[in-house]
Amino acid sequence: MTESKEQTQSQATQPTLPTVQELATSGLTKRNQEFIRQMVILANGDESKAKLITEVGDKLLTAQKTGQTARQLYNSPAEAMGLKTVEEKQEESRGYASYGFWPLAIDNAIAFFMMFSFMFGLTLLFSRNTASMQGSGGAAGITSLILTSILGGVFFSAVTLMIAPRRDGKHVSIWKKIVVTIVAFAIWFVAYLGFAYLPPIINPLLPGWAYIIFAVLAFFGFRYWRSKTGIRGGFLGTNTTQSRSK
Repeated sequence: MTESKEQTQSQATQPTLPTVQELATSGLTKRNQEFIRQMVILANGDESKAKLITEVGDKLLTAQKTGQTARQLYNSPAEAMGLKTVEEKQEESRGYASYGFWPLAIDNAIAFFMMFSFMFGLTLLFSRNTASMQGSGGAAGITSLILTSILGGVFFSAVTLMIAPRRDGKHVSIWKKIVVTIVAFAIWFVAYLGFAYLPPIINPLLPGWAYIIFAVLAFFGFRYWRSKTGIRGGFLGTNTTQSRSK
């Protein structure tokens, strides 16, 4: 009889999957309530998940006082539940070189175009000698900028694939990495200098504000490309839409 009472009390104190009504009075924000509700849906009636969901709810209640959101802490209800699929885990562990030559070439080209446009734009906006430069595009000419970015994208995509770890597990020599990188950079730099001699008629120098606009457009293009391809890593870091690790 006593044991039966203890079992009943134990069951009464065990957490249960929260209902919509309970969430509404929990003190959680609307977004955090929805986050917990999605976790309950994923639990699919499994009461053994109730303790985990209760713990997440308690953490969210504390975190929201400092402005932290459920997405910042757990990224998604599935990740909070530990239900991330094998495919998602494999996608996160992909190396930068695994995305292939052309996706990386485009990724790098957009990144170079964005950086050079911003750099030239700022230089021209704050230069006192802009008037004397009109008509002579040089390295900052729009055609030179485009060609430099494209060539840089192609070269550094090739370099990435050449120095990436091999699929057969063999180690790539550090000296090979250094030599390949230096040679590629040297050829790219020489080409960059050569593009500066393109005639002004096909390589005009644009106003500084135009380059800033190009840089902003390239930034959004870069984000779109990474969102579309899922590329992560590279010298500009991770994707802006990259999932946070738990």
